[in-house]
Amino acid sequence: PTYTTVKAYGKIPGKTRTGLKLAQGKSKDHRPDLKQLVFSLSISADGAVPIHYKIYSGNRTDDTTHIETWNTIRKIAAKVDFIYVADCKVCTKKQLSYIVGKGGRVITIMPKTWKETKIFKDGLRTKRKEKKYLWSRKVPYEISKRETFSIFAGDYYTEKEGHRIYWIHSTEKQRTDFLSREGKLKKANRQLLNSIPKLNKRKLKTREEIEKEVEKILKENNIAKFFEITISEQKEERKVQIGKGRPGPNTKYKTIS
Repeated sequence: PTYTTVKAYGKIPGKTRTGLKLAQGKSKDHRPDLKQLVFSLSISADGAVPIHYKIYSGNRTDDTTHIETWNTIRKIAAKVDFIYVADCKVCTKKQLSYIVGKGGRVITIMPKTWKETKIFKDGLRTKRKEKKYLWSRKVPYEISKRETFSIFAGDYYTEKEGHRIYWIHSTEKQRTDFLSREGKLKKANRQLLNSIPKLNKRKLKTREEIEKEVEKILKENNIAKFFEITISEQKEERKVQIGKGRPGPNTKYKTIS
């Protein structure tokens, strides 16, 4: 199934006769003045035949609708062993357990926030894992390039429910991730360098203020894991004449840090 949001401007009345409500919900636009509806559409494998659709109120999140959608398609198909393909919004413990528990099959993408993702990536950083070639294709919009897909060897399952995990490697995803990471590193490096002349001035006088600024830059660019920051203190001293007048043999000075 595919989910999208339909946004609306202007004066919005209350609910419709069917109970739909244009409401503020999660949106990529981050616009508090926009209200929306959530539209769900399920299609056949070739993308040509719409099978089921439904509109939800705008404050309904995608990750709470898949059980209802799957049940509806099950009634239409009059069977349960069809393959239900959806994005990571279906990948919640409640929804997966329900569909699989009813005899259904789901193909989805596991969110980065799941523990299993971190464990696998940490393992990749410490030990090389074997891969097996799957297939390749021309890169969309760049037909001169090819994208190769491989599957990592081994058996992997989710920790609690025991759902099977397949780890897929894409050469194009690797390339775009590298370019994105390099861009973020360069941007953060520029921001950190631009902060140097501001040290010991205005809002960057204390260690706490400097640490907060550095953390802010790294967090904004999502690259904190690539940096190990050490802030060192260097004490400077200078002598200043005590009193006014031209310095002479008997002039006294005081040291200022």
